Amino acid sequence: MSANGATLSADNIHKAFGAHQVLKGAALSVSRGEVVTLIGASGSGKSTFLRCLNLLEMPQQGQLAIGVHRFDFGKGIRAPTDTQLAQLRRSVGMVFQHFNLFPHMSVLGNLTEGPVQVKGMTRAEACALGHDLLAKVGLADKADSYPSRLSGGQKQRVAIARALAMKPDVMLFDEPPSALDPELVGEVLAVIRTLAAEGMTMVLVTHEMAFAADVSTRVGFMNGGVMAEFGTPDEIIRRPRSERLKSFLSRFHEAR
Repeated sequence: MSANGATLSADNIHKAFGAHQVLKGAALSVSRGEVVTLIGASGSGKSTFLRCLNLLEMPQQGQLAIGVHRFDFGKGIRAPTDTQLAQLRRSVGMVFQHFNLFPHMSVLGNLTEGPVQVKGMTRAEACALGHDLLAKVGLADKADSYPSRLSGGQKQRVAIARALAMKPDVMLFDEPPSALDPELVGEVLAVIRTLAAEGMTMVLVTHEMAFAADVSTRVGFMNGGVMAEFGTPDEIIRRPRSERLKSFLSRFHEAR
């Protein structure tokens, strides 16, 4: 637990790419079992912020605590070691927009590689876990298939199962349905909804506003590289108060 009792705590996170300042002091606190969704326009910093939470992007300033892992960033502060990064990523599962499955491995191989190589499970233990997780995401019959033979929705569900195989404390989702055809979105969101009901701690970036309103404990609206507004789904999505948030949400109402 971090100092304030949260499972995940990020404070004053800054990140620039060259002269372009993407994050300008973004902050977030997530308690165990919460589902927090980040929304905002393209370029608002939400995906960069998510990638900073497991240090796929290294902040240039700020503090991050996830479980027992704590990091400080800034001038004169030593960067995390490879060992520290590996330990953090054992605790934080990440599901990417474009799946990132190993194409040369079967579905079951994708699920067992991490537990065997990183967690030290026996191959038999990892296979048993893999089969359980494939059943959980509705793909029990795909263990021996290869990613090239799967639909986009199936690949995304395999990616979720692969992240779960590491038994993470926190799961991060970077726009999980955005690369999918509309008819496949529902099957991925159903898996995430199940995880939420089971109490998995999650942070999601999504443009699916109805889903965010339904599944989230709290919602953060990112604007200009900061967490501009943060509250319940009612406060942020269903009954927004500020004009900038109303303007952002109106795009989705108009698209319906």
